[in-house]
Amino acid sequence: MDVGQGDAALIITPNGRAFMIDTGGTRKGSYDIGARVDVPYLLHYGVRKLDFIMLTHAHDDHAKGVGGILGKIPVGTVLIGHEGLAEYQKAFGGSQLVVCAPLQEDTEMTVDGVKIQILYAPINGNLAGGMTGNEFSNVIKISYGMHSFLFTGDLTAEHEQRLVQQGKDLHSTVLKVGHHGSNTSSSEAFLQMVNPSWCVISVGYGNSFGHPHKEIEKRLKQYTSQYIYRTDRDGAVVFRTDGKRMRMETAGDH
Repeated sequence: MDVGQGDAALIITPNGRAFMIDTGGTRKGSYDIGARVDVPYLLHYGVRKLDFIMLTHAHDDHAKGVGGILGKIPVGTVLIGHEGLAEYQKAFGGSQLVVCAPLQEDTEMTVDGVKIQILYAPINGNLAGGMTGNEFSNVIKISYGMHSFLFTGDLTAEHEQRLVQQGKDLHSTVLKVGHHGSNTSSSEAFLQMVNPSWCVISVGYGNSFGHPHKEIEKRLKQYTSQYIYRTDRDGAVVFRTDGKRMRMETAGDH
């Protein structure tokens, strides 16, 4: 989804069940990404309820949209990282209207044949100094048939390396590029393991961070066999698959 300088993705299963990974949100100002961007997008695709929302971490640009969604659409559960519930309640307004539960590493579930794997869900004991929240990013892999999608939030290169060393199955058809194309993520060893066909950089137009960084775009081109999408340039990017074929659409295609 195109949520400006943030992350949000909607997954709809073959039987029409729906869930999200991250929701976007603004760090400053009162613009409600959840109510004004996420909800209209969901309704456009016929989504009237969400089984759950999975959040990679508690930063506003990933989690703040939850509050606006909760005001408009029923949500079963919000699955969070291990920063602590209070960090998430600050992000999405402290709403008590939804059940929250932490994601657990090396667990998986299947919804309508869509496999959801939690490859990484770091807790305090796994982290050393300099914690900013990005280091808490959950890594989620979604698979259906021959195709898979990898979401890493803002995971840093140090933690990408841990995944590589642990031998996790990172290979994925589509990579949601870490940290909006920042040079803190997308290390070479990690990209080599993912070996994506397509990448998506979720990034705001003219953002003040200089995302995506040029050296990361250059590196992504070395390890991406098909195409790199950017939401600031292409708008929302839609992947449709029956488990064998893959079809892409962007906002410019409509």
